[in-house]
Amino acid sequence: LLPFHSEILGAVMKTISDEEVEIRQVAELTNNDLLKVVKETNNTFDLSPLLTTLTEELISPDVATKMAALRWINMLLEKKSQEMNKYIADILPVLLKTLSDPSDPVVLLNMQVLSRISLHTAEFQLVLTAVLNLFSTDRSLLETRGSLIVRKFCVLLNAKSVYIRMAGLLSKGNTTFSLEFISTMVQTLNLVLLTAPELYELRSLLKISFSAEASEEDRSVFVSLFECWCHNPVSTFSLCLMAQAYDVSYALINKFTTNVEITVGVLMQVDKLVQLLESPIFVHLRLQLLDVEAPYHASLLKACYGLLMLLPQSDAFRTLNERLSTVCNLRDNLSGVFEIADGANLWDEAAKKPEEGTRKSSTTRIDSDRLLSTFDRVLVLHNKVKQDDIKASETLTPQRRLIGTSTATMGRFSDTEEVRSAREGKV
Repeated sequence: LLPFHSEILGAVMKTISDEEVEIRQVAELTNNDLLKVVKETNNTFDLSPLLTTLTEELISPDVATKMAALRWINMLLEKKSQEMNKYIADILPVLLKTLSDPSDPVVLLNMQVLSRISLHTAEFQLVLTAVLNLFSTDRSLLETRGSLIVRKFCVLLNAKSVYIRMAGLLSKGNTTFSLEFISTMVQTLNLVLLTAPELYELRSLLKISFSAEASEEDRSVFVSLFECWCHNPVSTFSLCLMAQAYDVSYALINKFTTNVEITVGVLMQVDKLVQLLESPIFVHLRLQLLDVEAPYHASLLKACYGLLMLLPQSDAFRTLNERLSTVCNLRDNLSGVFEIADGANLWDEAAKKPEEGTRKSSTTRIDSDRLLSTFDRVLVLHNKVKQDDIKASETLTPQRRLIGTSTATMGRFSDTEEVRSAREGKV
């Protein structure tokens, strides 16, 4: 049968979604038998006609046909991975197009195929670059399926590798992507990082990146993400809170008042961040607010108050204000404990002591000044692009200028379902 497998498979694929139940059942059995024969054979066979048939069936409107075609491609990648490498460039465009399929099962199975392709280093880079290019041209796909695709990649591959590689592609002087797209993509990646249970290990790694016991590799992960996250100030701030880099967080808040344009979109992102601060993801931060004698406490408290001052009077403002008021009341109530007879203040004494048994932000090997310089450099780049866009828009008619106003600044933090899940502890 091997010389005729592509013709037989083509006939089977066309009937696997037939309206008649009996025909569908026979077609499914035949397809399973044929797949088993090809999978178990030790004889050589030509992949080219088989892949031509399968890629043609991937554009079929029938879900069952597309699912069967994807299972075949997945099997061939597993059986003949080396031989399949030379056909990746031919099948990848069709697989990327299938990511927009309205059927979730088709998309999830397609992600398995893409992940199997990505097991090789060169193909890993190729697939992630292609996915980012697809997101940049198809913003509706990014909005509707972006989080799902990123999370599935992190499950099927290594979450740390996926994030570091994507961050590198977005931030390393890649002129393929606009700064506006990079900022939007960073918001998507950041929201997944803060809410998805699949990224628990990566979050745990980031939490220790500023501690004395962190390895050089642990610290490099934070630095790699930070350099990319700088394209979105609120995401950068939340990343620093996650990593417990409170001195950097406070420095960033100060830059918000001078270097960052506070738009409605930025305020919406801050609002959603406050909601996330009430989720289990940031329980460590809320508990550290109680550690009033810790050296990092002042920076943490001022960073949170800086976030509060950015917000207008709203539910998010009141939520954060109540949280911080509780901390300040605690400090006032404990102040008598820290007064000693000679009038010295143990608050100051405690602030001078290094932490014992906890993270030591003052001894970190990560260069905070370099991080802040990177943030400033990226902000200057964004501001220059904005000024160029303003100058270009002055040549447009008022009607075209109104139509061309971007709504992208509303931000990916509008994904309230993910934020709600995080607050409910579904992470």
